[in-house]
Amino acid sequence: MATGTEAGLLESPKPQSVYKHGILEQYVIRFATMTASKLSPKRAVLFDGFAGRGRFDTGEAGSAERMMIAAQKAKNSTKIDLFLVERNREDFVSLDKVADEYRNRGIHVDSRNGDCGQHLDEVRRLAVGASLFVFLDPCGAGLPMDSIKNVLHKRGSWPRTEVLLNFNADLIRRAGGQLKKGQLDLGGVAKADSVCGGEWWRDVALQAHTASGGTSWEAAADAVAHEYARRLAAGTNYGSVVAPVRRQVHHQPVYYLIFLTQAPHGFWVFGAAAAKAREEWIDCLGPDPDEREGMLWDTVADQFEREHDSAISHITDNLRSLVSDGRPKAVVEHVQEVYGDLYGEAKETTFSAALRALVKSGEIEFATKGAKPHQHVIRKATG
Repeated sequence: MATGTEAGLLESPKPQSVYKHGILEQYVIRFATMTASKLSPKRAVLFDGFAGRGRFDTGEAGSAERMMIAAQKAKNSTKIDLFLVERNREDFVSLDKVADEYRNRGIHVDSRNGDCGQHLDEVRRLAVGASLFVFLDPCGAGLPMDSIKNVLHKRGSWPRTEVLLNFNADLIRRAGGQLKKGQLDLGGVAKADSVCGGEWWRDVALQAHTASGGTSWEAAADAVAHEYARRLAAGTNYGSVVAPVRRQVHHQPVYYLIFLTQAPHGFWVFGAAAAKAREEWIDCLGPDPDEREGMLWDTVADQFEREHDSAISHITDNLRSLVSDGRPKAVVEHVQEVYGDLYGEAKETTFSAALRALVKSGEIEFATKGAKPHQHVIRKATG
C-alpha cells in the first residue's frame, strides 16, 4: 500500500501536489540557507518521512527529489543533508535509485525502507549542530501527535527546527461520520484518535458539525485541524499556521498543511512560498468554470489581476492600522497584521506595491529601508 500522497500518482502530479511542490520549491532552499547561515559549518538537514517514489513516470520531481535539487543548488554556500524514509518496498526501490543520482553528485542522502516513526531518533542524531526541516506527508493517517511533539521538545530552540505536515481532512470527515453513527468498529475513529493523540477531536468535530447545520463535515475537519495545530505547539516556543489544500477552488480540503516555526522570519518566508505556490496551483486548475460562465473573468491571468488589485487595497488598510500608534514596526514581526486574511495568498510583490504607494503619498515612511521586503522597518510619516 502506498504511503506518501505521491506514491500512487505515477503518471503526473495532481493539483494538490502541484501546490505542495510549489511550497517546497520556494521554501526549502530559503529555510536551509537562512537558518544555517549562522552555524559553523553551515549545514541543514531535510527530513521527508513519507518520501514516496521520488519521481513521477513523466520525469517530474516529487517532493523528495525537490529537496535533493535544493541541496544541489545550495551546495556552494550551504551543506544540505537529506534523510528520506519510505515504507513501501517497491516505492523505496524507485526512491533509492533517484537518491543514487544525487549521491553521485556529492549530495549526502540517507534513505531508509521502513516506518517513519522508527527513524526519528536517527534523524535527530544526523541533525546535531544543523538546522532541521521536518516534512511529513502521509497518505492517510500520519504520525501520532506525541511523536512529533517529542521531536520539538528534544530539538530545543537552536539550531532552528521547522515542521511542515499534512493533516488529513478526509480522515476527519470520515471518522466524524462514523462517530456520529456510532460505527466505532470501522476503524476511522480509532485512527483519528491515534493521529490526534487522544479523543479530544471527537467533541470538536461534533460541535463544529452541528454549528454548521449538520449538512457536511467540512467545518468539523477545519476546526479539528486548527485545534490540532494549537495542541501540537502548546508548551513549546512554536507558532503555527494552517493552509487548506483543495483539488478545486470550491471543493472541500483534501488535506491541510500545518506549518510550525519559532521565528517570525519563518512565517514570512512560508507565507511568501505559499502565495507563489497557490498561483502555480490555480494555473494548473485553469479558469474556474462557474466564474467563467458568470463573465467575471475569462482567464487565470484575469483572476490574478483582480486578486492583486483587491489585495493591495486590503494590505494598504492593514499597513495604515499597523503604524497608527506612531511607533516603528519591523514588518517581519507583524506578518499576520500585514497580510490578515490574505496570508499565504497575497505575494510579497503585493505587499511591496501597497507599501510603495503609501510611502509615495507621504502616509508612511521608512525607519529602516531593508534590502528585502521583510527587512523594512516602517512608521507613520512624521513630516
